[in-house]
Amino acid sequence: MYLSIVIALARFGGLLSRITKSGSGVMVTGRVILKLIPGAVSTLSAGRSVVLISGTNGKSTTTALIHQALSTKSNTTSNYTGANLFPGIATALAENRAATFAALEVDEMVLPWAIRETKPKVIVLLNLGRDQLDRLSEVRVVAAKWKAALVGLPASCTVLADADDPFVTWAARDWVNVVWFTGGVTGHIDASTCPECGAVLNWTADGTSYSCACGFKKPSPEWILRDGNLSGPNSQRVSVVSGIPGKAAISNAARAIITSSLLGVSTSDSCAAIAKISSVDGRFSTLKIGSTNFRLLLSKNPASWRETLATSSSGPKAVALVVNANTQDGKDTSWLWDVDFSPLRGRTVVVTGDRRLDVSVRLTVNEIEHKVVDNESDAANLLGNCEADLIASYTAFHRLAKGVKR
Repeated sequence: MYLSIVIALARFGGLLSRITKSGSGVMVTGRVILKLIPGAVSTLSAGRSVVLISGTNGKSTTTALIHQALSTKSNTTSNYTGANLFPGIATALAENRAATFAALEVDEMVLPWAIRETKPKVIVLLNLGRDQLDRLSEVRVVAAKWKAALVGLPASCTVLADADDPFVTWAARDWVNVVWFTGGVTGHIDASTCPECGAVLNWTADGTSYSCACGFKKPSPEWILRDGNLSGPNSQRVSVVSGIPGKAAISNAARAIITSSLLGVSTSDSCAAIAKISSVDGRFSTLKIGSTNFRLLLSKNPASWRETLATSSSGPKAVALVVNANTQDGKDTSWLWDVDFSPLRGRTVVVTGDRRLDVSVRLTVNEIEHKVVDNESDAANLLGNCEADLIASYTAFHRLAKGVKR
């Protein structure tokens, strides 16, 4: 009874936040719940099949796809709009207390806490790479925290781990109930040394496998994704179709199919549900500014920029880059020098955002012709009546995505 009263009070606080346009109300709701009942997440998770999804890139999309797939079987709650810290998780669990399933996106550093509090049935580990090092730990530190957190899992919990990522492999390899997945990702821009012993890691010529003299190596995956075809145990074969463009989206869809199958959803049902999603929280949605129709793409760090630029290369000829350096973006923009912007050559490129001059210098060194403007409206005026991609960092993207939602 007390929990219900606290949730009602927290929701009222969230409503006030929305009315006063202070925010979406999600964080306020969760903060009130956790302030008054610190153990609320544990209580709200009891009796549910909880899935935790974490990694540097792809969390929101994968969570949304898993939510969609699980919803074909039973009532499901989720925080796939990106509120992946303590309050956001509490709010998601309180939002739909009747839900059988909970698909929860979790920040990399929050994952150990989420494991303790929710006692999940499945944990999906996507990848680990550099992401805002001015406020987050070095990659190996995060991997070590994951490794320690997985030790305390009950045997009933299944970990779906990415065998392509040496850090994920190292964090999960000692767990007794791990299912390995490979999407054929080539190389890893942050994995030059072995996470086990520190020696230089040996990568195969095609960049699809790795090993070390100490014995650490890529595990043999149970699930293999190649050219949109997913194969798994007992001769399972699934054709993966994603309404979201890009190679990463196919991998995320495959993970959602595997995860939902672990919880009793047929692959045919999950595939059909997943294929219907074409946008997640504004990603790949369209926003018209002036006479330009922009397709919104989010990029946050070197790995996501590499994937986004590859996806965008098959899109419209015009592209706008918007880079900020606020707290949520990461104040350190030195990562720009770890991104190969060559896929932008031959396109009409416009740069804006708070750190537009930093981006301009980087593009100049990469010999990318471009124009620098003050804001997105000026970019639209310059591009005119056309289709264009708009690739934005975190704060710029979410500000623009609100225009889509309205």
